[in-house]
Amino acid sequence: MYYFDLTDILLYVEKETSVSGIQRVSFEVSRRMVGRLGAENVRLSYWDRTRREYVALEAGFIQNMKEFSPDELSRIFFGKKARSQHDAAPTLMRYRNRPLKYWFYHQVRSYHAARGHERYFAKMGSSIEEWNAFKNRKAPVRTEAIVEAPREVMSQIVKPGDQLIILGAIWNIDGLEAALQRLKDTKNLQIYQLVHDLIPLIATEHIAADFSGEFYHWLLSSMGYCDRFIANSENTARDLQRFMDEVGKQRPIDVVPLVQKFGVVHSNRVDDPSKPFKSRLSSLHGLDQSVLNLTKTPFVLVVGTMESRKNLWSLAQAWLRLTQTPGLNVPKLVFAGKPGWYNDDFESLMEATGNLGGWVQFAKRPSDTELGFLYENCLFTATVSFYEGWGLPIGESLSFGKTAVVANNSSMPEVGGDMVEYCDARSISSIYDACHKLIADPEHRLALEEKIRTTSLRTWDDVAKDVEAVLLSADV
Repeated sequence: MYYFDLTDILLYVEKETSVSGIQRVSFEVSRRMVGRLGAENVRLSYWDRTRREYVALEAGFIQNMKEFSPDELSRIFFGKKARSQHDAAPTLMRYRNRPLKYWFYHQVRSYHAARGHERYFAKMGSSIEEWNAFKNRKAPVRTEAIVEAPREVMSQIVKPGDQLIILGAIWNIDGLEAALQRLKDTKNLQIYQLVHDLIPLIATEHIAADFSGEFYHWLLSSMGYCDRFIANSENTARDLQRFMDEVGKQRPIDVVPLVQKFGVVHSNRVDDPSKPFKSRLSSLHGLDQSVLNLTKTPFVLVVGTMESRKNLWSLAQAWLRLTQTPGLNVPKLVFAGKPGWYNDDFESLMEATGNLGGWVQFAKRPSDTELGFLYENCLFTATVSFYEGWGLPIGESLSFGKTAVVANNSSMPEVGGDMVEYCDARSISSIYDACHKLIADPEHRLALEEKIRTTSLRTWDDVAKDVEAVLLSADV
């Protein structure tokens, strides 16, 4: 039996409504592995914090999911406690699957609204008007009863030689590591861990100090219960091997590169004259007006959590130079993602300059539909991080046929290949030069797009096939 751990997804959808990189990997690979190995041979597992048990459930549901759905996954994990996004009040989205906290903060918000405390709501990016509109809306009617899927305690069903594959980030989860070690010691469960990066140990200046220590101790302790590791890139494999050499513990490392292509792309270009009027209007379905407004003029797209490791301050400085370059028709710079950490220098720059005088705009927490729309309509993208474990936004850009300005470090050249323009992340001048080239030389940009079009990009099915090969080779 094969078990695929979804603990990371459970913890994520409990609070979040959009999908980030690691959770997308866990979901897409697990979904495909059910199809490859057969639903009868696969179970999905997770750490139940309430029961303090590691449990498993049948895997058929995930194979039928077309995309990562926080609402559907919440219903699976939390049953009747789950609250859909449409049924969650403004500013309470992160508590939608935690009934007691939701009720408490709902009372607090109602108190402030009744007393006209507008500044209280403004701090959270909302308003009393929005709060009252939600309270006075016609509540949605549930069209289907929530049926809680039966769970089985792993220690009661695991057999020697069964395999557990952990695709997500599971460090610093109270009780989970001890449970995995018990399953290893008492049931001879074979455990594999996908390592996405060693950024907390390599780029510590961008990580909270206590988190780096927690990551180090997790990785060290995982050497006790993991039979082998899967690295998401050759660069991550090298980093992981250096760690093993340092601590004096060795485990096999298999490399399974992640994706460059994210599925079939349907044209959502606002200026596509080849599409019938009705079809062009349909392509705008599900888009917030603020996202549509971002595409009124040419723009370059930056996707990802807005944190210091993404090097946003340097990119903004390069963009400021571009706007001061005589004769250059400079596009806007659009950042799409959720707020992150240690990004004070970038935020201060934006506040002091009025978003570089309007040259910078934001799409905060875009949906998958909105993000696809932005990719489809941008000139190119930019990923100039100081370090990455893989670089999913680079692959997403390639999926939409768009080249990118990419930092020439860590794993990113493995994703971009010869289809992007590289720069030195630590040189503002280098970032400027790469962006300038793609803006000022449209023929060069089109040549890179032609390379993308004629290159066989790596897909999720390729990733799942390679994961299967790792599992089957261990069976031999």
